[in-house]
Formats: sequence, structure tokens, C-alpha cells
Amino acid sequence: MLEICEIFSSIQGEGWRQGIASVFIRFFGCNLKCKFCDTPQAFERKILMDEKEIINQVRILAKKRARISNVVITGGEPYIQDFSMLVNLLKKDGYFVAVETNGTIWREIDVDWICVSPKRQAMKFLKNCYDPRFKKIAGEFKYVIEKKADLDLIDRTITQPLILQPVDSNMKVAKMLCNEIKKAGIPNCFLRPQLHKIMGIK
Repeated sequence: MLEICEIFSSIQGEGWRQGIASVFIRFFGCNLKCKFCDTPQAFERKILMDEKEIINQVRILAKKRARISNVVITGGEPYIQDFSMLVNLLKKDGYFVAVETNGTIWREIDVDWICVSPKRQAMKFLKNCYDPRFKKIAGEFKYVIEKKADLDLIDRTITQPLILQPVDSNMKVAKMLCNEIKKAGIPNCFLRPQLHKIMGIK
């Protein structure tokens, strides 16, 4: 059984794969408590579901309008739980499986895409705020930026797409990041506000 918060369909609003129609499986709980967390429901709503129940719900949502082939496992923090069997079943069903993680908990799970979003709260127990094993397999790294000082958290040795996400799509922060990106000239750095927040959708 897995602890699930919610399952829903929308577009991918964040990161490198922004704009793709997706079914989201939001896991319950997180090992960090970030003050800017925009998913408080991940701590409030818990449903116990087995993998077959989850797959059936994904199938229903994926076929409502057109065939959605992208599934995003998010949270909370998904790696608190072992979701390897769920991934195997999703991939067997033909879905592209992405996961969003803060990168502090390591499990070897064969997903198609990993977005690692390091958080300052992990600084006390992990260098660079994420488990270094993710550096070899992540598709992207995403940093949520509240203020200029947060830029110091960024691991400049990352070669994958480096997404800078203004907290709550704050345009003042976005403009600051625009100027900093121009000054730094980091070729793999991308400014990406949250598309779903701008559009006012889930």
C-alpha cells in the first residue's frame, strides 16, 4: 500500500518539461518543511491505495479527453516510500514516468525522468543539499528562489538543465533572476516561472 494525497490531470507547470499534459500522482508527506511549500495538502490528506488502484485511476484520467502518456510522481516527497512496483506497472502500461524530488532520499527506481529540487533545509545533512547519486541520473535540477541569497545554494558543477523558479511565480524575483542569469552567463540555466500559477489552474 502507498500513502497518496491526490491523483489529478493537468499540464506540467514547472521545470524543463513544462507544458506537457500529465496525470499527477501526489504522494503524502515530506521529510522537509519548507516555509514556501505550495502543497500543504500533502501533509493533510492521506489515502491508502495499492498499485492497481492507482493505475486504474491514472487510466481513467488519461483517457478522459485524449490519451495522456505522461505521469508525474510528486509530493510531498515521493522517495519516502518505495514506489518501484508502481513505476514498473506504469511503464508496462506505456506511460512515460517522471518524478519530482528534493533529492535527499536515495532509492534506485527506474523512472524515465527525475527533477531534483534541492532545498536549503537539507544543507545541515547533505553537501549541495542533495544526495550526489542523483547527479548521475537526474534529467534536470530545479531551484526555487525567494531572494538573491538563494543563488548561493546552486551547485555550479551541474551539467543538466538548471531551472531557476521564482517562488510563487513572483515577477519581482523573476526580474532579479533575469538580470543575474544575464550576468552569470551560465549556458544550462533557464528561468521558468510556474506556468499553472500564472494561468490560475491546478
